[in-house]
Amino acid sequence: MLTRDDGAAGRNFLTPEIAEVARKRVAQGRGTVEPFRLFHNMLSSQPMCFNLFGPLVNDHALAARFLAPLVPEPVHEVTRVSIEWAPEPAEAYLGDRTAFDAFFEYRTSDGRLCAAGVETKLTEPFSQNEYDGDRYRRWMRVPSAPWLPEADAVVQNIAHNQLWRDHLLAVALRHHPRSPYAATHLILVRHPEDRDCGFVLAGYQRLLREHDQTLIDMPLDRLVAAWERSVDGHLRNWLSDFRVRYLDLARSAGLSSIE
Repeated sequence: MLTRDDGAAGRNFLTPEIAEVARKRVAQGRGTVEPFRLFHNMLSSQPMCFNLFGPLVNDHALAARFLAPLVPEPVHEVTRVSIEWAPEPAEAYLGDRTAFDAFFEYRTSDGRLCAAGVETKLTEPFSQNEYDGDRYRRWMRVPSAPWLPEADAVVQNIAHNQLWRDHLLAVALRHHPRSPYAATHLILVRHPEDRDCGFVLAGYQRLLREHDQTLIDMPLDRLVAAWERSVDGHLRNWLSDFRVRYLDLARSAGLSSIE
């Protein structure tokens, strides 16, 4: 946990530019951004999300290059990148505070508008609150819903309730009566050593239809490796610093090889 002065100086972020993206997002005052957690907690997934996606908010050409290996559609251009975002009004979707940690809007090479919401997990468990009701269930009845029939009896379970709601929000974004999107996805970015998250995901995936593409599993090491192959210069330095902070855990294990 950073001191008040270090947090205010933006030291929870890998670059001054990312810190400025975080400050501007806090100033907007909407959604589920928690300023103390964001600026002071080094083990929170919220600052990790800014450190990963913050450089893409104002660089849509880079965002298109980085989004391309994550989604099944051929990405032509990214038209929007937001952090801590949910569609409004909430009542027209899930009617709660469920939000994407990051959000991409993009066009495919054949001109279709698509979207991808991102859920990031570092050390925190999924929420242990159980939510249910028709405001959620109605999105399970849309055409081509990704859930198997037997999922209806168990999707609300605490074990994967938050993941279900995140997934529902992506489905609702596609099937809202005024939706502009031809396809939507939820991308789960999770730490490869977070075994609990992997267990939750595996159990939830068994509730989905075969070959479902609305939920995309993206371990953090695989994502960073894919991005590292396409950058150089200061971008490579940023990703290298990201890898050191979030993936190279041996550096905090007191191993003699890093002395």
